[in-house]
Amino acid sequence: MPSERMETPGETKVGGDNKTLLDWLRDAERSTAETEWRTVALEDYKFYAGEQDTAEVKAELEDKDKPTSVYNEVKPKIDMLYGIAAKSRHEPEAFPVGKEDEPLAELCNGTLKHYAKKISLADKELACFLHTLKAGRSLLYFYIDKENPFKPKIACKRFSGFNFYLDPDCVELDLSDARYLFLDVWLTETELKLYFPDVDMSQVKEGAGSTETLSFFNEVSDKYRIVEGWYYKMRTGVWFINPLSGEPEFLTKPDFNKFAQTLEEGVPVGKDENGEVITEPVDVPATVNGHKKIYYYSIFTSNVTLEEGESAHNWEGFPTVLYGAYKDDDNNNFFGAITTMKDPQRSKNDMRRQLSHQLKTLPKGMPMFEVGAVLNLEDYAEKSTSPGFYLEVAKGQMSGIDFKEQPSIPPIYKEFDAMSSQSMKDSSGIQDSLMSVQTSSREAGVTVRNRQETGITVLYLLFDNLRMSRIKSYKILFSFIQQYKTDAEVVRIQGEKGLQLMQINSQMNPQVKGWNDISAGKFDLEMSDTIETATMRVATAEMIADFSHNNPGTIPPDIFIDYLGLPWSVKQKVLGFHTEQREAQAAQAQHERDIAEREIELKEKEVEIKEKEAEAKIIQAKKSNTKE
Repeated sequence: MPSERMETPGETKVGGDNKTLLDWLRDAERSTAETEWRTVALEDYKFYAGEQDTAEVKAELEDKDKPTSVYNEVKPKIDMLYGIAAKSRHEPEAFPVGKEDEPLAELCNGTLKHYAKKISLADKELACFLHTLKAGRSLLYFYIDKENPFKPKIACKRFSGFNFYLDPDCVELDLSDARYLFLDVWLTETELKLYFPDVDMSQVKEGAGSTETLSFFNEVSDKYRIVEGWYYKMRTGVWFINPLSGEPEFLTKPDFNKFAQTLEEGVPVGKDENGEVITEPVDVPATVNGHKKIYYYSIFTSNVTLEEGESAHNWEGFPTVLYGAYKDDDNNNFFGAITTMKDPQRSKNDMRRQLSHQLKTLPKGMPMFEVGAVLNLEDYAEKSTSPGFYLEVAKGQMSGIDFKEQPSIPPIYKEFDAMSSQSMKDSSGIQDSLMSVQTSSREAGVTVRNRQETGITVLYLLFDNLRMSRIKSYKILFSFIQQYKTDAEVVRIQGEKGLQLMQINSQMNPQVKGWNDISAGKFDLEMSDTIETATMRVATAEMIADFSHNNPGTIPPDIFIDYLGLPWSVKQKVLGFHTEQREAQAAQAQHERDIAEREIELKEKEVEIKEKEAEAKIIQAKKSNTKE
């Protein structure tokens, strides 16, 4: 939007031909999927808030002197689903494809968590999920906040389902098949002039242009509708393997010709002794004709184009994440958990209102007595409901008094009320076990847990959609960090540890330009869910541990540690400690060998000395014998 729009190389202008965008917007607004969703979603929001009757129904109930009470059992169930998502949140992480990517993966994970916390990504994801539960869909929008031009910030915001329009032919949750997407925001003319001072809004106010039934001005609030449209165009060109990075890339033919000329002229490979740059020519790679989606944006109101251009984000798709609950494939729209609970909720309201009305209008128990049997008849008529009231009976007239009991209400009311409650539980998937309602005092704890785990599988589709949306949001955030954040910022986040990891990564291929920044990891890392991936690796580690226990010394520690899911720096500490131990053991063994060798040498010298002493004694004895 104007206050959060992307910094792009596009042209800022007023006026221009945006007929195609207006046609797309009109098609999206008028599509059956969109109109039906908005009708149902608005009612779903009201049901959650307890506004479960129309004005006509309320008026009719009041005319008949019937209660308009609402027994809202929708809200606690939606709140429970939200609580499950908040309590069992799994953060996506970047996992290395190979061992050589482990330092980079650790650096990126720390950076991801830092920026996710900085932009309150977790809170906004849960806000999207809550509105998805209520109305079926919500949107998370990533942008670069340029309020301070010297310190641009990565940011994101939530759009409710009523503030965006989807391509009616789009069926994928990740919007990979969407041709266009429109985001709405309403601004005053003063706010609009801050960002586009040259724009003339008179024709928008007068309804000029080719907008037909599209509305762009609200006379009540005196605000203008500003639409930010995202779409793509197919661009033809060539695909090739970049000899500098080894990765496939796409360029238009003119751009490729310039790139080929640069390769032939030579690329820098180092410097000589005098500091002169050494260049070497590189063979031009083979090309394959093809095409690619190029994404564009346009900010407009009515037929006035405020800004437009090619997306500057290094992200192949819209910078948005769609959160969807359940899909109506026939109408191609989403619906929330409230939709299926509305009919049983209405039945419960109707039944309890009817029951309340009958309790108030049914005749009470009637006294029957002979004339003159009750002496304080006037007091009975006025004070019979008081706790201390007593009935004064004439002497000998006790047998002349009798009371008729109040008519009873059939048990079918209670049975139907319970059936409506159970229908809401079945349709939403939220049974008593999830709501912590105790149904039996003799049930074992393990049985309760098993029932809860089995019951939550009904909600798998809902939470699996949430998981996929979360992973995509982290992928977009990771892409923005790679593109808009410098190495110095990333290293500063993790201090000396980050600098060490960056240096380790740079040693992999220092000749490739930019290799030691985190953008090199865009094709080396995969995004996945922490819990699922960790479970697989821990299971493998347990099997290796069992094998090593039964066959000591057969599994090197570095192989076992690879499957523990530990951070790279922790692995290095463990392996370093293991190396120190091995070196200490080797040094101890060498020391013991040296001592043993010295003892042998001493013994040999001792024997040699004794032999020499014996020889000396023999020589001395011979000399003594000769003198004699």
